[in-house]
Amino acid sequence: MTAMTPGSNIPLAAARVAVDVAAPVRLDVSGLLLTADGKVRSDDDFIFYNQPSGPGVTYRSGGGAAPDAITVDTAAVPPGIEKIVVTASPDAAGQTFQGIEPTATIRDADSGSVLATFTPPRLGAETALVVVEIYLRNGQWKARAVGQGYADGLAGIATDFGVTVEEPAPAPAAPPQ
Repeated sequence: MTAMTPGSNIPLAAARVAVDVAAPVRLDVSGLLLTADGKVRSDDDFIFYNQPSGPGVTYRSGGGAAPDAITVDTAAVPPGIEKIVVTASPDAAGQTFQGIEPTATIRDADSGSVLATFTPPRLGAETALVVVEIYLRNGQWKARAVGQGYADGLAGIATDFGVTVEEPAPAPAAPPQ
């Protein structure tokens, strides 16, 4: 088992890996399938609790008792997808990562054996994180520890990677009295 630091990477010996992200608070975990330009092909490449499966990538809820996880079956990832980023954000609205140290555990999805762990350091006002990425380099799948924070939540991450985020419609103005 390897304890990863920001920017470090490991080759993946397993074709199917699960990445779970645990913290002292409930987290929303998601995965984005990215092309070489760092963008999703469509909103269908955003895998999360409301859209739990995509080509080669699935979301599993921990149900509050266990961490949520993203599983990547590298053999089933479609051609043209070069990276799957695993993100996390606190479930409570407005909650930051200040004082909350999430830990990602990368496992062989079939045996359950732990391949690596990563705890991003020095978190503060971030409301969402790119925790780790599973990526293809020279025909070999690898995992990289990222820990990049966003102050504008999961919507900020999603839009950065090309997902269309529907903003809630503003409440209609109250009629004059």
